[in-house]
Amino acid sequence: MLKIFRQKNVTKFVLWGLLILILPAFVLWGTGADRGRSKEKGPTFVGLIEGKKVTFDDFADSIVSIRCQVIMNYFNQPEVMNAFLKSKAFIGKLAWDKLLVAREAEKANIKVSNDEVVNFIRNQPIFLRGGVFDDKVYYYVLRNNMGLEPREFEEMLRSNLRIQKYNDLLTKDISVADEEIVAAYEKDNNKIKISYLAFPADNFIDKVKVEDAEIKDYYEAHKNELTAPAKEESMDKAAETTDAFDNVKADIKTFLTRKLSGELAVKSAGGEYDRIMRLMAKENLTFEASAAKLGLEIVESGFFSRNESIEGIGGAGQIADAAAKLKADEVSGVVETEKGTVIFKVVGSQKYDEEKFKEEKNDYLQKTIRPKKAQLLNDRLRKLNDASKVNIDFEDFEKYYR
Repeated sequence: MLKIFRQKNVTKFVLWGLLILILPAFVLWGTGADRGRSKEKGPTFVGLIEGKKVTFDDFADSIVSIRCQVIMNYFNQPEVMNAFLKSKAFIGKLAWDKLLVAREAEKANIKVSNDEVVNFIRNQPIFLRGGVFDDKVYYYVLRNNMGLEPREFEEMLRSNLRIQKYNDLLTKDISVADEEIVAAYEKDNNKIKISYLAFPADNFIDKVKVEDAEIKDYYEAHKNELTAPAKEESMDKAAETTDAFDNVKADIKTFLTRKLSGELAVKSAGGEYDRIMRLMAKENLTFEASAAKLGLEIVESGFFSRNESIEGIGGAGQIADAAAKLKADEVSGVVETEKGTVIFKVVGSQKYDEEKFKEEKNDYLQKTIRPKKAQLLNDRLRKLNDASKVNIDFEDFEKYYR
């Protein structure tokens, strides 16, 4: 890690087998001798940034950088990591965007010191052993999982840190008012209590029958979005297609069953809602009295915030959002939840803890300012993309290197 850092002789015991299990090896396309454009007919360069040609070698370097970043961010979530690494369109677009912003950072003369690179590497979870940086793990991961020499990796990180500094420079003047921070905190931490009717989707599963034809139709419409464990290549394409379908058939059936049972729950709740509203208007009854007269069981919750769960309902986010739009004593419409559908009325509220807010205010400052920064950076990136020109298809960029 940088010339001086590499000379440190730190020897620690590492459970290599455990490391291999946690982080399966990935061959990163675009490194070393594999780099080089196909001699077949096609574009001679990837695109133009500010009128200057972007070579296929430059694009390959950017792809490797993005893939390494995905590995560092998601190495402990292998399914997510694998899905990202398999998405050529995702990797290709991010690689192009990185080149756009890297050019801007270079023009701004952003510098990153060796110490900054070292400190960043030493704090990456992927290189830690027992919470401490382990250079044996570092060299092992670079060699076996990223296919990079330390110098290549470190310069790649220097470029990433330069972009991060440039983004920080662009967004340094963004601020938020105290009222926005309070509003964000209230949204997450104010609590309500409700009386409600629940229509769990599970109650309708027995009424749902998913035919094989429906499963096949769904598969054909969504097969590009579905992933299954990779198998050895087969010369029999028909058998390969059948295997791919069989691998996901049960999952599709479960998904469609839950979807249809959820729709039945919504339909049932809608019918009961109409009956309750008519009875409330006709006999001037409360929500609770109307439900009782119709033989429906009202349940009263305890106090909860939007980030908590309600037994039998699931996450409370949808309910909290709907409650924020209700007037006093107003009955909600039909609200879909994680586990079905509810109709409810707010019967109590609790304001957030003032002392706890003081402790967490800075966290909510960052939470509130983050979307504004992201919006500014996205707008800037959109302008850079509009001013650039791409000659290749990100969906299958590898074909240009064969």
